[in-house]
Amino acid sequence: MRSSILRGLMSLSLLLIGLCVKAQSAHTISGQVVDENQKPITGATVFIDGTQAATATNETGRFNMVVPGPGSYRLSVKMLGYDVARKEVMLKETSINVDFTLAVKSFVLNQVNIGSDKNWAKNFEIFKKQFLGNTPNALKCRIVNPEVINFSTKKNVLLAGADDFLIIENPQLGYRIKYLLKTFQHNTLNTITSYDGDVVFEELPGAPRQKTEWAKNRQLAYAGSMMHFLRSVFTNTTLQEGFIVNQVYKRGSARFYDNKPVKFDTLVTALDTAFVQLHFTGLHIIYDPGKAAGLLKPEKAPAADNSPSNTESRPKGSELTAYAKEIIIDASGKVFSGALMSFLIRGEWTYKRVADQLPFEYQPSTQPSSP
Repeated sequence: MRSSILRGLMSLSLLLIGLCVKAQSAHTISGQVVDENQKPITGATVFIDGTQAATATNETGRFNMVVPGPGSYRLSVKMLGYDVARKEVMLKETSINVDFTLAVKSFVLNQVNIGSDKNWAKNFEIFKKQFLGNTPNALKCRIVNPEVINFSTKKNVLLAGADDFLIIENPQLGYRIKYLLKTFQHNTLNTITSYDGDVVFEELPGAPRQKTEWAKNRQLAYAGSMMHFLRSVFTNTTLQEGFIVNQVYKRGSARFYDNKPVKFDTLVTALDTAFVQLHFTGLHIIYDPGKAAGLLKPEKAPAADNSPSNTESRPKGSELTAYAKEIIIDASGKVFSGALMSFLIRGEWTYKRVADQLPFEYQPSTQPSSP
């Protein structure tokens, strides 16, 4: 009896020690939100873009969030009556403090135009397609509160904004998405669309069978995605993960690519254990696990063809053109953008927009395969 009690006490002690170690090693982002008079703001929503991490400030305006580990994090603060505040940080230690000062929002009355209801409905249909994407997942998504969107036009460009979160339900992937739209513009002549904003994910409630289906659909959405690619860049396993990547360069107005696959150890520099630095001009990316597996076997790999080819003859895929000279990536696939856009995206990835987006906490259960 005595030995059983001692074993029980020993197990409890080890459990408590484990919990203490875990608490000490937790990575946190904390801070305070105040107004322009330095008075604490209670109840402000603080969230990390692209994740499931969200909280509210307490009575002293303070917040605290536990994050998976070192990495790049863009924090946003939303409070009724104030402008949205954003800060991007690189967490390298176990904790960091980020304070916000919110400015009072300037309200501008929207001009009412005759026939605006009809125009709004037409613009909303364009917005849905360009914002959610053009995939099976996008067709099933629903914007719950479309009334918060306001539209305007400038020459041939459709502009959209929203004063509150856009609430999007994605029954294919099992998420409720809250999107704080910063900018949206769609050129109706060349059909080029650009948008930016901050997003936070929530799990939808579902039965076990639904959750199994969501897990399958999330796996398909992840396989070959930009998140998947950037994570493989971080670990220098692009070919092993199924990506065939070739460098792209310009000759006059035409773009060409090298037939020889990129060796990322020549393009990537490890900054520390949490970040790598990618430097390139242009990359063409195809997700083909079967072909990539063949290229990993020297005895079966075709002879290298170093002659350049025009990108117009290149099989379908995606293309990245770098804006920044050096791009910093963390293990979860987040890009530290600073104040500038990191790159331009062309090709297949442009069709996968909000409806195919996954939170950065997502981890595939098995090795992704071709969708």
